[in-house]
Amino acid sequence: MTERDRVARRVTIVGAIVNILLAALKGVAGVITASASLIADAIHSIGDLASDFVVYIAILLGSREADENHQYGHRRYETLASLIVGLMIIAAGIGLGYEMINRIQDSSSWEVPGQLAMAAAAVSILVKEILYRYTYNAGVKQNHPLMQANAFHHRTDALSSLVVLIGLAATEFGITVGDLAAALVVSFMLARAGLKIVYEALLEVSEAGVDSETYSLMEKTIRETDGVIDMHLLRTKTIGGEIYAESHAQVNPYISVTQGHEIAHRIVERVEAVVPAMKELTVHIDPEDDEHESPELPNCSQLEEKIRNIWSNEHESSELQAVTLHILHSGVEAVLRVSPESEAVLEPIVEQITSLDEVSKVEFVSLRL
Repeated sequence: MTERDRVARRVTIVGAIVNILLAALKGVAGVITASASLIADAIHSIGDLASDFVVYIAILLGSREADENHQYGHRRYETLASLIVGLMIIAAGIGLGYEMINRIQDSSSWEVPGQLAMAAAAVSILVKEILYRYTYNAGVKQNHPLMQANAFHHRTDALSSLVVLIGLAATEFGITVGDLAAALVVSFMLARAGLKIVYEALLEVSEAGVDSETYSLMEKTIRETDGVIDMHLLRTKTIGGEIYAESHAQVNPYISVTQGHEIAHRIVERVEAVVPAMKELTVHIDPEDDEHESPELPNCSQLEEKIRNIWSNEHESSELQAVTLHILHSGVEAVLRVSPESEAVLEPIVEQITSLDEVSKVEFVSLRL
């Protein structure tokens, strides 16, 4: 397990303990004072507790290494966890809202909870705001989107407690329906928070790409890498907060495979430096822009064999040292590495090689010691 996951586990456990205590405080105070909004807020805290539990399980499962059946790792468990939590919160919000609407219509159920309920709500606001900052800062430091999302659950709970406090204060000024109205607002906040979680989880399940800001940063970084002439076809997806991407980088068509590999390696290093969530970036090195039209690829082995046969028929005494084929839109450019003594009779070979349908140009490189 990585340090990132260990921190996430620790922070999630702290959050769960706090949510247990707050749910108990608000639930007991709500029952004693007959405060519907405080009881609703306690349900919200229980929803956060359920979220903490699911997040914890997801971190345990998601931190496992990739295996034969999960070659991209197990981070999808985190996405599934988010989806489950979101649906649970939506259900709680709808159920609570339905109950509060019924109670608002029945004026006999209106109560004035008193200052004990207000004190419990105030404590919840303070504690939840502290927990939000603790969780969010840890999530940012560890680049852990699931932890950051859980932090916003805490902030939502703090805001719902603020709504409860306002509603309770309203009852103190004679607006007796204020408590129930606050509970109804909390139910809407619950449903809205759940919908947001479900929406983001479904986006990830559908392999939606990164946000536009991250995409632009990746594109800019690739284009500005030394050796890159142009870039196209940048595709991304996220799995459990980690980014997987592939890109095509256009380079000088006459560089060596080793040079192309070095450019690709440099691209990956630069992108990972500016996008910490990058888990895997695959770079395809292209000699030309093939986004809209790709050259028809010949069988290089067969073409090389034809060229070697032409050479051997003309130069039985000297060996063709190497054949390099550059496959471009204009055709195949063949570069032949020959010995100095072969230079005298190259013209007939050029004519024969360029007569091949695939070849548009022939060049010779002579090695002189």
